[in-house]
Amino acid sequence: MKFIKKIVVCMLLLCCAFTFTACNKDDKIKIGILQSATHSALDAAREGFMKALEDAGYDDTKVTYDFENPEGNPANMQLMAKTLVRKCDIVLGIATDAAVALKVAAETEGTNIPVLFTAVTDAVDASLVESNEHPNGRVTGTSDINPVADQIALAKQLKQDLKKVGILYTISETNSKVQADMAIEEIEKEGLEYLERTVTGVTDIQQTLKKLISDGAEIIYIPTDNNLAKNMVSVCNIANESKIPVICGKENMVKAGGLITFGVNYTKLGEMVGAMAVQIIEGADPKDLPVGRLSQDECNLVINTSTVSILGIEIPSEIMEKATKVTTE
Repeated sequence: MKFIKKIVVCMLLLCCAFTFTACNKDDKIKIGILQSATHSALDAAREGFMKALEDAGYDDTKVTYDFENPEGNPANMQLMAKTLVRKCDIVLGIATDAAVALKVAAETEGTNIPVLFTAVTDAVDASLVESNEHPNGRVTGTSDINPVADQIALAKQLKQDLKKVGILYTISETNSKVQADMAIEEIEKEGLEYLERTVTGVTDIQQTLKKLISDGAEIIYIPTDNNLAKNMVSVCNIANESKIPVICGKENMVKAGGLITFGVNYTKLGEMVGAMAVQIIEGADPKDLPVGRLSQDECNLVINTSTVSILGIEIPSEIMEKATKVTTE
């Protein structure tokens, strides 16, 4: 009888030791990656994730990847998510819709598989976690929320006697509203006034921007905003004509003609969630891993030298020395 008990105990210990590899015949950890669509930022996050694992010793002798990309198709995304949670040990969702699809699939399939995410702006609003500090579930990851406080701080550095900051965003874009509210909080902390204006689409951008400038905005802040990002040429033509600097939410908006930003480094963001995957593989519980975000030092300070010339302004040397210089594309 004692011999049988010893065998049972040994079997249980073996099961525990291979929690992440039991479903793989080759005893490798199987990691599923669901990337919402092909995009340079999302690609960089994926590469950073895999690099972090490899740097930690989890190379192709220990890990296999199952990569899926539905190119934004919701139906395909759901099917791919279900497939991944059924056959993998850990899954990563790159972008909000991919992360949500994996979380829902895990719940539907009744599995406790760890679900990681990256390139998600607001994980709480997306119902991925209860809070960023305490995820309280099997889901955690890294947020690409802009360093809004640092971006607003640039305004005071660019214009010492600054009084009014204009904020412009598209009313239908939830992420833009979240960042605009954060910007307002930071502007008020600086003892400055703010002018908040919204657009509904393409047709009212020029009129709204001109009114924002005529109302006294000395610098304009535009958060991450798909509508305005696509129309940065129009935005910058008006702002540059009035010699108004535009602080942008994303690096691609600066390359399109905006003046400056602290932009998210998606490779580093991916590396951060990759380090979280390593912790989980080695025994950490996802609920104990707060949602990560990049510090100012980990972000990219980017300035458009073409726009500097058009505006005819002098940029403080401490900014120019640190910044990556780009020109209008």
